[in-house]
Amino acid sequence: MRNCLNCNQPILQNHSLKDIIFCTQPPDDNLCGFCRQQLSQLKNFPHCRYCYKTSTSDICSDCENWREKYKIFNQHFAIFGYNQFIHDYFKKYKRYGDVLLARLFISDLKKWARCHEFDVVTYIPSSDSHYIERGFDPVYELYKDVFPLTKVFQKVDADKPQAQKNKMERMLTPQTFRIVNDFPKKSLNLKILIVDDIYTTGRTVLHARQLLTDIGFQNICTFSLTR
Repeated sequence: MRNCLNCNQPILQNHSLKDIIFCTQPPDDNLCGFCRQQLSQLKNFPHCRYCYKTSTSDICSDCENWREKYKIFNQHFAIFGYNQFIHDYFKKYKRYGDVLLARLFISDLKKWARCHEFDVVTYIPSSDSHYIERGFDPVYELYKDVFPLTKVFQKVDADKPQAQKNKMERMLTPQTFRIVNDFPKKSLNLKILIVDDIYTTGRTVLHARQLLTDIGFQNICTFSLTR
């Protein structure tokens, strides 16, 4: 029996009739039932079809604003709504550096990945200063066992972390990424996914997306664990 990576309580696995007949194991889960009940799955609520923001409108005001700037709607996907449980999780994972928590949601992420295909999956990297401070890249660690990740972007150190900015400051953040020199640009028809941990306003992933569209890529989606 395995224990929950979040609360260390035993995880009780429910075996289906199919598991019993074919002697198979249910998918590995690192989250116990009690902790899972505290999650809010965005697909269960009305949401913006482009960014998964909980909304009664088909298209939220944030996406409308980004469309005015970029002339397109960015298709973003997310699994969980940002709530107190998610806040506490990222506090332990990113602020206190509990890298083992990178695998807490791996069964949810793998389930999503099985239903979506991409030619290239890349990620929003940490700046050099944050990498040195933490000793690991939280977004890379979150997805490295889910997708074959390709490093496309390098993040420049900003004057102020996104987590410390209000909404207006986030929206006005200047470009903080550049494309690494060895990223191949031959096939512009590639279907690309950019993954991040948290989507707040969309500023970060849209900066990354813009670099790819500027050199000719068009088939680009973005994804985050939570929104």
